[in-house]
Amino acid sequence: MKKILFLSLLFTSLAAAQEAKLYSFIHYTTSSGLISNQVYTIVQDADGYMWIGGTDGLQRFDGTRYKTFHHTGTNQSSLPANGVLQLLFDKQKRLWISFADGSVGIFNTHNFNFEEIEIRPVNKSSLETAYKRLIMDEQGNIFYLLVGRELLLFNEYRREFSKEKMFFTPRPEWKISDLAQQPGTQKYWVGVEGLGTAIYNRATGQLSYPGNNIEKEPGIDAYDKSIHPVQMLFDKKGRVWYFCWVSVFPEIFCFDTRTNTAERFQLLTTLKKYHEINGFIEQNDGSIWVYGLKVFAKFLEKEKKFQQVYNGYTNENGIAYELIPSMFEDREGSIWTGSNNNGIFRFNPAREYFNTIVHVNRQSGVIGNGNPMSFIRTKWGTLLNGTWEDGLYFYDSSFNSMQPDIKGLEKNPFIWSMFTSHDSNTIWMSSQPGIFSIDQATRKATFYDPPILEHKTVSRIAEDKRGDLWLGMFRTGVFKWHRNKNNKLSNDDLIRFAGIPSNQGINQITVDKTGLIWIGTNSDGCYVIDPGTEKILMHFAKDAKDGLTLPDGTVSAVLEYNDSLMILTTANRIVAYNRYTKQSALVGLPDAISGAITAMVKDNNGFLWISSSSGLYRVNISRRVVVRFNREDGIQYDNFVPGAGYQLPDGRLLFGTSNQFVFFDPVKMMLGSKVPPNVTITDFEVMNKMVSVDSLMRLKEINLNYDQNSIHISFSTLVYTTPYRIQYQMQGLDKDWKLADNDQDATYTFLPKGSYQLLFRTFDEEGNFTESKQHLTIIVNPPFWQTWWFYSLLTLMAGLVLFLLDRSRMNRKEAVQKMRSNIADNLHEDVNTALNNINILSEMARLKADREPEKSKEFIEQIHSKSHNMIIAMDDMLWSIAPENDNMEKTVERMQEYIDALNHRHNCKVEMMVDKKVRMLKLDMHFRYEAFLLFKETVKSLEQVKAQNSKIYLTLENNGLLYTIQFNYENSDSQQINVLLQRQDMNRRMAVVQGKLDIQINKSNAVVELRIPLK
Repeated sequence: MKKILFLSLLFTSLAAAQEAKLYSFIHYTTSSGLISNQVYTIVQDADGYMWIGGTDGLQRFDGTRYKTFHHTGTNQSSLPANGVLQLLFDKQKRLWISFADGSVGIFNTHNFNFEEIEIRPVNKSSLETAYKRLIMDEQGNIFYLLVGRELLLFNEYRREFSKEKMFFTPRPEWKISDLAQQPGTQKYWVGVEGLGTAIYNRATGQLSYPGNNIEKEPGIDAYDKSIHPVQMLFDKKGRVWYFCWVSVFPEIFCFDTRTNTAERFQLLTTLKKYHEINGFIEQNDGSIWVYGLKVFAKFLEKEKKFQQVYNGYTNENGIAYELIPSMFEDREGSIWTGSNNNGIFRFNPAREYFNTIVHVNRQSGVIGNGNPMSFIRTKWGTLLNGTWEDGLYFYDSSFNSMQPDIKGLEKNPFIWSMFTSHDSNTIWMSSQPGIFSIDQATRKATFYDPPILEHKTVSRIAEDKRGDLWLGMFRTGVFKWHRNKNNKLSNDDLIRFAGIPSNQGINQITVDKTGLIWIGTNSDGCYVIDPGTEKILMHFAKDAKDGLTLPDGTVSAVLEYNDSLMILTTANRIVAYNRYTKQSALVGLPDAISGAITAMVKDNNGFLWISSSSGLYRVNISRRVVVRFNREDGIQYDNFVPGAGYQLPDGRLLFGTSNQFVFFDPVKMMLGSKVPPNVTITDFEVMNKMVSVDSLMRLKEINLNYDQNSIHISFSTLVYTTPYRIQYQMQGLDKDWKLADNDQDATYTFLPKGSYQLLFRTFDEEGNFTESKQHLTIIVNPPFWQTWWFYSLLTLMAGLVLFLLDRSRMNRKEAVQKMRSNIADNLHEDVNTALNNINILSEMARLKADREPEKSKEFIEQIHSKSHNMIIAMDDMLWSIAPENDNMEKTVERMQEYIDALNHRHNCKVEMMVDKKVRMLKLDMHFRYEAFLLFKETVKSLEQVKAQNSKIYLTLENNGLLYTIQFNYENSDSQQINVLLQRQDMNRRMAVVQGKLDIQINKSNAVVELRIPLK
């Protein structure tokens, strides 16, 4: 009972749909991003963005994303917090906005600044009217109509609406209902309540109206005074459309200014309920539409009537509306329809390519349940459509249902497949059960049901070049029916073909031009058979090799594409087999086709049309491009039936779907636009912060700091109907082009320093690529420590440091050289002096040797002493200049050795204590040498004066080297001490190191302090 009720309701709805036109709509609501389902106005700017005004403000739509400029409770822009009632682009591409509170302003669509325009009517009470409209004439003048009150003109200089610049003055008592300029003229039509139509001719300055028709305007006298125009529209045919309330309901009026003929229409007889009219639009192709409360209709020129658009969901791509406040046609020919409670509906009447035929069961009188499974056109023009459960249907060339015109089919069989024999007269049909042959000459059918078939369903039938029939069973394999010598079919000549498993269901039997039989099975792939020898030549399967591999075992369709290619479809993949190379290749990506493939047909342009359980696909084999069509494109039901595909002789294609079939002409399908769209940058974010796109587009290049290297870019073709996809590439980073997803954006979370160029290209359903003019040059600047000038500075500094180090090294080397030279000079001087003295003493000793031997001995003793001292001095000097002794530690050790030798040789008691800091000093060679000699001479002097219990302290104090010597001098002469410590050689060495000697003598102890400042 429920099933019958459902079918009755569906039949009723479709019957109503026959009175009203069914279209396929794309629906936009709050769930898709709209801020409100109450949409009052829609326009498109020059770039292609759609601008939407409604209860909660203004939005911009690029086909993927909405950008909101005001939302209740959120100050996202400077727009007034009111609903947007009207949007209008003027000649300067400025967006005018009329708000619900009566305010008006100009919105800059690039920098998003808003300027409110002052309204100055003569009477402030005029602002209280409920209806206000912005109107623009051909010259770009903007009027603000306070309906029934005043008409104001925008003063560009004063930035206000007033009557100051009005070029004509309506009579004060007039209640103006509308204003429109007649295209190509200087005439302005004015609707006046209670008066009718007035026309002001700006060229002559004359104002004509009923009772004062100065220029004899036919449009004024076309209707009586009670008809005043509202929402006037001048179309391309020279007609002016408007409506006016007549009694309780509005009526539509049309006056042709070229023929001066008047017409009037009413929608009550069609709608049969209360309705209101909001306005009219004309498409670029000249189609006239009217919309309003319960009103959405197209004017049929031939029938001279309005055809209502079906209001109600037959599927998810239908339309349901209460009130349509506005309609707008975009540059692709799509109509955007706003509603007061259900968001936006978009459809393109010119692209409604698919037509649907629903069959009615002849027994029950309601829409049938059977799915169309097969089609064929007879010689006399009848289209036969075999359905499951509802039998065979007959249609004329216009797809009107007709009565059966073939005898022998009275039982209304279920026909699964059909084809025309080689004799061009016989039509063979597989049925449930058995098969039929139709003699087209006599229009008679003959039924065959051989016992071997066990009264089972024959799903597929084909004829080879020998005239033998091949029968594919629904579940029991394949049979071959041989023709006998008399070209007749005998039950004895029907045998099972043993090469194919008997448990297989047969999906397709195709005979190619060479005569080979291609049989597609449910799960065992495809068999290629030579009908003469009945040998299997090839077996395409999932586990096959040598180019015969399939992605799965199901072969749903087989088609001979050309001399070289055979096309096989599996469950959801397309396989192209090249008969010359004996190799197969998959066509399209794995997810290119959704659902299970059901049928395949090739059109006259070489495209493959493949139906599936979830849509219809057009495949470009050469370019491997797949385009999908579904309910959004006007297909009422896109769950297609296995095997139900057919091409009519005129090139139109038919595909069976749920209890109906779809037909269309592929030649008339204009999928792409003539001019490929350019890619537009819609949003640009740096580090998750929005950047003004308008400002960016003015830059030759975008410079980012090294810490601003995360960007997100949104883009769009601003094309809403034609199927274009976008690819992008960041040159300098991406090696290949990337395909943009449905969100149409690109994210780069880390851009290394460098220069990049973001390029775009689009491709259409034919696989044609077009480079986009849009591109971005992006430069990520390195941190300052990675810049060329910083590297240059580092190089310069490194060079300076190396120069200074080298100069220091050279100075040290020069100093050492000078020092060694000085030491050598001193050594030369000392040696030279000593040798001279020795030479003189030796000469004197020689002279005294005979006469004064004692005196000669004294000279020889002096020679010994001086030579000994010279050896010691040379030893000290040679020790000091040796590189291995070039540190203070070695010098201290040398001092200790001298003290140890002195104590041993003279039995002295001298102790030395050295501060650790002294040992760590780094002093030059000459300084250490002089300091050592001073130390040595000082200690030697103490030994000479017989100092007792001497203690030497070597410390570092006040940036100087301090020798502190304490000793007991009870048996010493203090005067002699002063003489010894103040010798000429001591003073000379003190002067070299700028040392100071201080002697403190007490009763029995003395302290000698020698200070040597450090350089």
